[in-house]
Amino acid sequence: MRSRDSSLIGILERVDVILEVVAIEGPVTLSEITRLTELPRTTVHRLLEQMIQQRWLLRIGNDYELGVRPFELGAVARQGHWFHRLVHPHLEELRARTRLLVHLAFLDGDSTIWWDRIGEVPISLVPTGIGARTPAHRTASGKALLSAEEDEFLDQHFPEQLAQVTAGTCNTREELSAQVHEVRNMGLAFDHGENVAELGCIAAPILVRQSPTSDGHHTAASVSVCGPLERLDNDRRLSAALFTCIAGVQRDLARSPVAIDD
Repeated sequence: MRSRDSSLIGILERVDVILEVVAIEGPVTLSEITRLTELPRTTVHRLLEQMIQQRWLLRIGNDYELGVRPFELGAVARQGHWFHRLVHPHLEELRARTRLLVHLAFLDGDSTIWWDRIGEVPISLVPTGIGARTPAHRTASGKALLSAEEDEFLDQHFPEQLAQVTAGTCNTREELSAQVHEVRNMGLAFDHGENVAELGCIAAPILVRQSPTSDGHHTAASVSVCGPLERLDNDRRLSAALFTCIAGVQRDLARSPVAIDD
């Protein structure tokens, strides 16, 4: 039984590697997938045929690209998730009150993953498409999420010297740690053009459940509003609107049978 379990894990790992290559590089041929994954050609060919049958992949001529199944599951996972259903009306209300771009995000390692985005701002101006990832230390949402983690989390996931992209970005883990502690004290995180020049964001964390996740995170999400720096620096009503949104989510969480299971 033990060898069978390890064999299954090996198959899942190979499928995951193939999916990542096709998603990033596709459309790609069998030879290209074999080269990029460094898996045996016969193994790749066998798994590709099985993934086509399950609609994970689609073959067009000699090229492989993502099939309908990942998109189908992605939509269900985002819109059908119990927490997304709970929080989405509050995000819509926050958008209506502020007329700014609103995000819902979660943490994956050292990255912010964008779960929802409400507003008409083009992706070319604010590159936060649903499912995309951004280094957490460069976003207000990321700092809000990091404030829900233990101090040791920063040591495990961030190098002492951080990559700086724009002028306001944290240079070091020590600077990031100081900002995260400030977020814990204020309940708010700020981005003053750190991810996109001239764009500001205000974010706040939400503790979704008491139990930690399987990857060691606290079960937290963040909500943010983003807009021109000038408005975010001068309009105090934005922080109040964000706090009102978070309070509404927390009231609903207190009544949720899923969240209170912990």
